[in-house]
Amino acid sequence: MDKSRRKALGGLIFALGLIAMLIGAMTDLYETKIGVIIMLAIWFIGGALVALIFGGEEEPPRQSES
Repeated sequence: MDKSRRKALGGLIFALGLIAMLIGAMTDLYETKIGVIIMLAIWFIGGALVALIFGGEEEPPRQSES
């Protein structure tokens, strides 16, 4: 996966976590502490899933020694 897709998914995960925290801070739906816990869970689990599904950093191809 190229860098632009990784950045896009990283931004999406960040935004979803931030929205979860802001909902807790700005409304009475749940407490701010719960929102922060949900935000961190989204960030950690989302980041791990992206790394598992799309792989980690790609290694540059090795050149043969001839």
